[in-house]
Amino acid sequence: MEAIMLALASQAGRALVQTMASEAWPLIRQGLIALYARIGESRANEVTNALEDSRRSVLNGGSTPEVVASRWQGRFEALLEVYPEQAEELREVIVRATSVVDAEAGRPFTVGGGVRLGNSQIIAHNSGGGTIWP
Repeated sequence: MEAIMLALASQAGRALVQTMASEAWPLIRQGLIALYARIGESRANEVTNALEDSRRSVLNGGSTPEVVASRWQGRFEALLEVYPEQAEELREVIVRATSVVDAEAGRPFTVGGGVRLGNSQIIAHNSGGGTIWP
């Protein structure tokens, strides 16, 4: 798997956990359910349950945010390995949700390595040799 896909999966796991106690939760929840629904209805149902279980676990202190983020990172890595065409939609879900979190906190969402998502900076990667337009 490409490094950019691994980074996206990591960012998605962290963004998911960050939004669990914010107004952005419905955005990221619905965005992820819709993404998985394109793969299959049973996957969407499975993810719906997993999202609610993960949120409940974090908010009730059953698991640490780091553990839940890591679990979702693995789930997103598996998704992107089989369905790499879903990478752009996953990135868009993260950006939309973290933009809400950014606005709530009045700051950008920063992930490992200093990469910023949300309303500060959007990172684009092109592995096909074409042009990326702003």
